[in-house]
Amino acid sequence: MAFNYGTLINAINDYTQNSNWGSSNPDQLNVIIQQAEERINLAVNVTNYNTKTYTDTHHSANIVAGSSSIAIASSGPGVAPDNVTSPTSPLYFKIRSGDGTDTNPWVYLLLKDYNFLQEYAPYDASANRDQPKFYSFYNDVRSDGKATFAFAPIADGTYDFEILYLFQPPSIITDDSGTWLSTHGSSALLYGCLVEAYTFMKGEPDLIQLYDAKFKEALQMLIASQGGSFRNSTYRDQALRGAA
Repeated sequence: MAFNYGTLINAINDYTQNSNWGSSNPDQLNVIIQQAEERINLAVNVTNYNTKTYTDTHHSANIVAGSSSIAIASSGPGVAPDNVTSPTSPLYFKIRSGDGTDTNPWVYLLLKDYNFLQEYAPYDASANRDQPKFYSFYNDVRSDGKATFAFAPIADGTYDFEILYLFQPPSIITDDSGTWLSTHGSSALLYGCLVEAYTFMKGEPDLIQLYDAKFKEALQMLIASQGGSFRNSTYRDQALRGAA
């Protein structure tokens, strides 16, 4: 069954036979839910949460000559365009020369460690600029929540770019009418919450083991459901499968 925030809270209370979480209620239940969501999100890259940000003739953030990175964010901590949280993992980064020149081919950059980029292009000079070939990704820890895609060599001209990336999906706590996870991964979410709840309650070990086993079973089913044809079409398919 699908959950919204209220029905998930009721289910946790019914399963644990506990509707009194002390003075921290509902804050403690929110922590329990967030811990379960985090475990699931770290374990499986849910394809439905993939998104992209790009520039073309309808946008205004092209790579320009002399630039060596792109920061993706909007306003507020961890927020990117269209109220999507900042990227957590890149899937691809591709560029094409020109500003909205659709006839130019896309070129995929190769993902490298940031130190490699620093050694490859240690300083900016007109003679060292060229079409970017490599990129790296890192999350900034600043209050604006920006995620940075650095590239090398330093750009020698104007390029359209397109980035496909994974991002941290919204919590059912904020999207209380329901999320993709609470609708399509409801078993994993429920049993994950029960494991966290019984751990907080210092519940009976056999019940914790039972719910943990059910959580892992539901989690594996969710992971399997996300390993189909959509994942096969991504540029970094094998790397993502190895990381899942």
